[in-house]
Amino acid sequence: MNLLAVEKPARYMGGEMGSIRKDGAELRFVLAFPDVYEVGMSHLGLRILYHILNNAEGIAAERVFAPWPDMERQMEATGAPLATLESATPLALCDIVGFTLQYELSYTNILNMLRLAGIPLLAAERDATFPLLLAGGPCAFNPEPLAPFFDAVLLGDGEEAVLEIAAAVREAKRGGEGRAALLERLARIEGVYIPAFFEPSYKPDGAVAEVTALRGGQTRVRRRFIANLDTAPYPSEPVVPFMKTVHDRVAVEIARGCTRGCRFCQAGYIYRPLRERSADTVLGLVEETLRATGYDEISLLSLSSGDYSCIAPLLSELMSRHAGNRVAVSLPSLRVGTLTEGLIEDIKKVRKTGFTLAPEAGSERMRRVINKGIAEADLLETAANVYRAGWRLIKLYFMIGLPGETMDDVQQIAEVSRRVKDQAKGSGVSGEVNVAVGNFVPKAHTPFQWEPQISMAEIGERQYLLRGELKRRKLNFKWQDAPLSFMEGVFARGDRRLAPVLMRAVELGCRFDGWGDHFSMERWQQAFADCGIRPEWYLRRRALDEVLPWEHLDCGVSREFLLRERELACSEAATPDCRHGACTACGVCDFNTLAPHLCREAALPARPEGGVPMDTPTARIRLRFAKCGAMRFLSHLELLTVFTRAVSRGGVPILFSQGFHPHPRFSFAAATSVGVESTAEYMDMFVAAGIAADEVLERLNGALPEGLRILAAERIDVKAPSLSTLIDKTRYRITFDVSRSGGLAEQCVQFLAHAAYVIQRRKKGEVQSIDLRGETVSLSASGAALELVAGRGKPLEFARAITGDPDLQGDDIRVEKLEVLFLAAGG
Repeated sequence: MNLLAVEKPARYMGGEMGSIRKDGAELRFVLAFPDVYEVGMSHLGLRILYHILNNAEGIAAERVFAPWPDMERQMEATGAPLATLESATPLALCDIVGFTLQYELSYTNILNMLRLAGIPLLAAERDATFPLLLAGGPCAFNPEPLAPFFDAVLLGDGEEAVLEIAAAVREAKRGGEGRAALLERLARIEGVYIPAFFEPSYKPDGAVAEVTALRGGQTRVRRRFIANLDTAPYPSEPVVPFMKTVHDRVAVEIARGCTRGCRFCQAGYIYRPLRERSADTVLGLVEETLRATGYDEISLLSLSSGDYSCIAPLLSELMSRHAGNRVAVSLPSLRVGTLTEGLIEDIKKVRKTGFTLAPEAGSERMRRVINKGIAEADLLETAANVYRAGWRLIKLYFMIGLPGETMDDVQQIAEVSRRVKDQAKGSGVSGEVNVAVGNFVPKAHTPFQWEPQISMAEIGERQYLLRGELKRRKLNFKWQDAPLSFMEGVFARGDRRLAPVLMRAVELGCRFDGWGDHFSMERWQQAFADCGIRPEWYLRRRALDEVLPWEHLDCGVSREFLLRERELACSEAATPDCRHGACTACGVCDFNTLAPHLCREAALPARPEGGVPMDTPTARIRLRFAKCGAMRFLSHLELLTVFTRAVSRGGVPILFSQGFHPHPRFSFAAATSVGVESTAEYMDMFVAAGIAADEVLERLNGALPEGLRILAAERIDVKAPSLSTLIDKTRYRITFDVSRSGGLAEQCVQFLAHAAYVIQRRKKGEVQSIDLRGETVSLSASGAALELVAGRGKPLEFARAITGDPDLQGDDIRVEKLEVLFLAAGG
């Protein structure tokens, strides 16, 4: 594939630090994420399963992501099938392809990936010569719209089950078993749902009449549980992408599950019970992962990080150990009321990573309905503490369309947001508030699974009200597009009759529906019409005695508990947090093998603070390095990211800039075009004076990926001129297809005969003129290659000018940067 023809080549390169290639594996297990690389590589579940599977003998875990439309067009044009990053194995030749069901609007990407892989979409049309198609993730708790496509679905925690599934497929493969026998094997694994073993039937009004179990004895499938996170495997050497990802940091899951019981929150029910990792384990994982990755931020993940039992001592110790290395700590899921002044002070020690608070509803009444359990006074006190600590911006998250909501409740969103902003007045900062408002979508296995979803028109009315009210109060407003929420709601509570709609939507070109600029409501409306489906029907209120499409799937929380919670919502009554109070009898725990597991407070082992002191004497090291092979596709920004990670991984005592966002002090010479191989890249690095240049070279070479290598290092004067002011000319070799070799010498003569050869290029809206002939110092041809020494101008521009071929593209030539010629004062 021509990576120069796509927007971001790093999405498709593979070979990242931490990636694993196992060519001789007996079983190839593909972890497929139905979104773009930078989204999928931020997903914690994928990282965990990649680690577990690759640690198993004979199993190769490989990754694949949804190709962006530019890559899809290339694949269609060349007939190249969708293949894995690690070994470029076509998906159709692998043994298992496991998709993460993270978001309903990624479903068309799943079918499109199968289409690009040459794998039949319907499970009924695939035999044992095709890979087993597996699904898991939060949307797996109602996989029915996708049921006709998948062979098996894993409900719940995957750490143990994924190895059992792999073992079953290996046994079937060794025994030459057919697909039917393999499905029987898989059905015996706890947490594995085989859609073909269940058949729904429907009433005349369209509701589900019943879901019939076709295989005797199993009428429901119960989710899989991991009882103790401390004994569960966790990746401390994850894959480190070359490019920036959505969550570009060390991510450590400190807890799974939540006991707060917010009635709209599917994750709060399907991930029960609460299981916390011990603070000791978390500290150890952070240490190992920072050392292996070179990241400069730690993210403590859970559904409510501030509720973690040992959060204060853990955060304090993390900051003590890592603040000196400019490593920040973020808590992405903070609950109002858990943020103490001490936590806020710890978080801001390195840099202010941002504060998002989620009141969810504007009025006290609605917060009682959803069991949010926070008072406005708590919200305002937290906001005041955040502003006093020096933050200028607070992000607030609300929802509209919650059950029982009135326009007055919507109005309260604007009023409480303004009161949050007012808390900045006594704090010495000019506070800003960004108000993000999502649209409520009822989800399976929650107390609101029976409730209706408001229409697109109703969403529009409430957003219109908020837009005016927030603007009047000088507050920033972000909203969720109503058509996206409409589609999410259809598939969140949909059934198998939606499968033909998905197939038709893909035929019509639906892709990346969760990305607003790719979403087309017109195509979806056509797909529904072509399949005779009224999508609004899926947003209706469900009768309390109605058989729901997911009724045969058991998340652990009982139907009776959900109905009881719904009644409490109607009466605006609270359900207490079972973390510290009595058991609320949700049905998950048996208090034998499964129960809440809390971190016990204990003295954490202190470790001296690391980092380079501010007043350390400075040395400046000039490095020459090579950028070859796949690394030639890295952009300048991606190269900067790779070196930032390598400096940390290699333990190079780098110095940092001052200010709000400190960053390592190194700088590159002029950026080399993407696709150009080079043995003459230069950078300057400011380090602690005690380290020798050769030591910097060795440490970096031990931490850089294949294709990047430091060739030379020397210490120079700290006050020497910058590299960009010293570069005079550059020597290139430009190699063409051998068919061009006959005329290159004559073309060189003709080009050099020009008195001037001026081209124009547009940069940042301005037109620049460059005289390529005037910039040329020497030019000669040898066989199919040009040897060029020139100043300004890109190699591709010179190649087009010399050959007279304006259509020449980057993949038509091979460019090597051989040497940089410095001015007399340079090094």
